[in-house]
Amino acid sequence: MWAVLSDIHANLEALDAVLDDIARHPVTRIICLGDVLGYGPNPIECLERAMEWNVTLMGDHDQAVMAQPVGFSLPTLERWTIWQRERLESSGRNDLWEYLGLRPRSRRDGDFLFVHGSPRNPLNEYLFPEDVYNEKKMDANFRLTEQYCFAGHTHVPGVFTEGRFLAPDEFGGVYRLDHRKTIVNVGSVGQPRDGDWRACYALVDGLTVTFRRVEYDVDATVQKIYANPELDNFLGDRLREGR
Repeated sequence: MWAVLSDIHANLEALDAVLDDIARHPVTRIICLGDVLGYGPNPIECLERAMEWNVTLMGDHDQAVMAQPVGFSLPTLERWTIWQRERLESSGRNDLWEYLGLRPRSRRDGDFLFVHGSPRNPLNEYLFPEDVYNEKKMDANFRLTEQYCFAGHTHVPGVFTEGRFLAPDEFGGVYRLDHRKTIVNVGSVGQPRDGDWRACYALVDGLTVTFRRVEYDVDATVQKIYANPELDNFLGDRLREGR
């Protein structure tokens, strides 16, 4: 059994709650689809935990901390990204920088492709539920999906097949992969945006994908954000709303 998680965004309370939930299952591999960093108050601690996992990909926020933050929709993201970079620099932890710099943008394991964004653009492309109506975009991504792909980036969990998107509530949270090409979005650990504040990740047992929602001490994370002058309060407010 594998645990596949994404978009932790430096939310330590959410991550530790998910790791506790993973420990209750016979998980043999932990695969992270990127964005360990970004938005939240605990970048170093979350990155330290990621170093213990089997696979961790590069996300767009991870890359922005290493390089120059460009292309973000919120201008203030540059300030938050620079603050996280300064936290890493001031830690004196060269091992964290080296680990981050070696993160791959994709990983293939048999029939499974793992990316942060999409098969077409593993780092930056969003696949939103409404993209099922964008035939050109989805066709391009399914052509690059040999069988099954797992992605994050949108913070919205669900399953894409050709011409259709299903949210976890529509299939009871348990989805059986079949012969059809499928792209699975595992949602977000640290900043869900589907209206449910609980941390989200997926367990993969053979061809069965089970979406897990995990409660965590969201107020503790919110108070850390409020207390940090480099982080805007709305980053905490949105955690309570799952937006």
